[in-house]
Amino acid sequence: MTLLSPTRSPQQTHSSRLRAKFLALLLLLAFALAAPARAQHPQDIGLTFTQSRSNFVTASGSATQYFYLRGAAADYNFTIWNGIGVGATAFGLTGENFGGHIDIHQISILGGPRYTWNLGHILPYEWGRKGGIFGEAKAGYTFTTSGQFPTNGVFQSSTAGLTYMGGGGVNVTVYHHFDLRVIEADFVHSQLPNGFNNSQSTIRLGIGINFHTQD
Repeated sequence: MTLLSPTRSPQQTHSSRLRAKFLALLLLLAFALAAPARAQHPQDIGLTFTQSRSNFVTASGSATQYFYLRGAAADYNFTIWNGIGVGATAFGLTGENFGGHIDIHQISILGGPRYTWNLGHILPYEWGRKGGIFGEAKAGYTFTTSGQFPTNGVFQSSTAGLTYMGGGGVNVTVYHHFDLRVIEADFVHSQLPNGFNNSQSTIRLGIGINFHTQD
């Protein structure tokens, strides 16, 4: 991890490029939602605020220590048949001043299947809100742009590793195509270098909004 300086380092330039790619992905997801649904297949796009908890690598027998990262996530889902769909998720997480000098910035991009169970009207009235529960399993990569990741005896700030995610959430319709995502919970396993077992397990929670193309 290199400290911030007035000059622009290669790591900072790489970080800016990754952020630009993340924003471009968000724009593509928004464009996909705005386009007419093909063959009347429902489509969803979600935007959430997210927080994750991970554990530091410690010596055997030492007490487990945790650290927290915050960020935002965007997900797109295309329903193919009877609630079964396929989609993509991108989320960026950041944390600063760990140990007094370590900043962590990372972006994850994943894809995979999702199943959505439509609850219908939650309340037995005409104005009763509709709701849906979804579960998903996705795989992809996590890219870091800041941190300390030991690789071949050298600390790297930029690295990448395979990432797997499983979880789900609840959407409650507020008005026509607009939902409130009241909760999303995911278990994320990544394989970033850490000088020990190159394995990280993370719990990620989120809350936000969701847009869907069909009532």
